[in-house]
Amino acid sequence: MSKFDVKDKIDALIYKTYNILSEIIYYLDFPAKKVLKKNIDFRNIHNGERCFILGTGPSLNDLKVDELDALRSEVIFGVNSLYKSEIVSGINPNYYALMDNLYWEQWNHTFKEVVEKYKKKPPIFVTDIRAKKILDNLQINIPSIYIYSKKYPVSTMSEKIDENIYGAMNVISFSILTAIYMGFKEIYLLGCDYSAFCTAGKGHCYDDKSEVSQVNYNLAFYLKFYWITTEFHYLVAKLAREKDVKVINLTPESLLDAYPRMDIGQVL
Repeated sequence: MSKFDVKDKIDALIYKTYNILSEIIYYLDFPAKKVLKKNIDFRNIHNGERCFILGTGPSLNDLKVDELDALRSEVIFGVNSLYKSEIVSGINPNYYALMDNLYWEQWNHTFKEVVEKYKKKPPIFVTDIRAKKILDNLQINIPSIYIYSKKYPVSTMSEKIDENIYGAMNVISFSILTAIYMGFKEIYLLGCDYSAFCTAGKGHCYDDKSEVSQVNYNLAFYLKFYWITTEFHYLVAKLAREKDVKVINLTPESLLDAYPRMDIGQVL
């Protein structure tokens, strides 16, 4: 057994112990459980349907007019700064996922900007429970989906977002888990280029100069982050297969290999 295997086994034992403690803390966190109980309203609400999760990769800029028109009639999940993109400005997401710490810390203005962007029909937010106060202050009078993810995924994932689930780190992963919980049987990914580690975080489907200037991540961070999130994507893909849910990556030349690939023309 190599030293790397030994390290992995030790890490797994530590994380399993950590998860037990996390469940005990959650069991005693009555306010959090009360909030998560409301997520049950979304369980299987889209049973048997299909949805599209739009990442913010530069490949979205290559979508054709007829493809964009077709997407307008689909159930859409937007994520992160998708609302800044001109190419999909005519698409109103049904759901909007913001799962990075930045969004309930220094970038907490994002929630308001998303609401203002889609003011005719604001999307339902999918976000961490720590963002609840921000959304309460917005008083948008629509329900939000709050995620409580305090466990580390050693060998499995969970879509049961009315409980303490495993942290998936990547907003696309969280969106997929939420979609599975909602009952979607076909989940399609677009704009998931998964290549920010090659470009130091630069290059999205919108002007990202301002965002990039506010972070200072080096190559080691990106490679470590992408390694971990890629392993988590494999676990999400495993869960989807167990639930008989098709997760298909429609992103051309995407580096994310956890899910089967198809050409967008086969779907839209």
